[in-house]
Amino acid sequence: MPQENVITVTSVGSLRRVNRETALLQNFRWNDLIVAATILPELAEDAKCEIEHYLGYLPAEHVTMPFEPYLRALIHNFKSGVLHLDQYNCLAEDHIRLIRNEEVKYNLINDYDASLYELYERDYQPYGQMARQRIIDILGYEPQLKASLFAEMYLRKIMSTDQVIMPTDALTSLDFKLIGLIRYREILLTQGKSAADNWPVLRNDTFCERQS
Repeated sequence: MPQENVITVTSVGSLRRVNRETALLQNFRWNDLIVAATILPELAEDAKCEIEHYLGYLPAEHVTMPFEPYLRALIHNFKSGVLHLDQYNCLAEDHIRLIRNEEVKYNLINDYDASLYELYERDYQPYGQMARQRIIDILGYEPQLKASLFAEMYLRKIMSTDQVIMPTDALTSLDFKLIGLIRYREILLTQGKSAADNWPVLRNDTFCERQS
């Protein structure tokens, strides 16, 4: 698969660029559409369910689509008896890890520009403390701001729409997305990109064992 330019959030300007790039990506690449439509389409829902199972949420389709045909092939081989369960689980996690890494590729900078911290102090302030407290509650600890800033800003924006119900006694798919964003970034900042890219997906992260 050809490598794409990595979009990195470093400042207010690049955050806006992320939003523009995300909107453009909604138009999908024709090749991805063609492959997705022709490679085992009957297993499309099974593949999406597997992605959600491993990550705790389903990323946007423009993120998952390039990876889905191979995952469908794995599912097909498992159902056909070509792969044993342990083989399938290992290969599926390895592949879904690539989706996780694609999801976070815009957030790889070592530290953010001062302008982004200024944005953090200013934007959606009525929801600032609520968002941070929600993240503390779902993680079970208070993360460093340089690890959670983007996740907090994302959650503030979601909260401002008043369209999301966030129960206090259960984790939602949005919570799992936030956990994934922060966990990846924590490993990135403490152990480096290679360690972060190879870190287990959320379902197999020891963090989840501690939370259960």
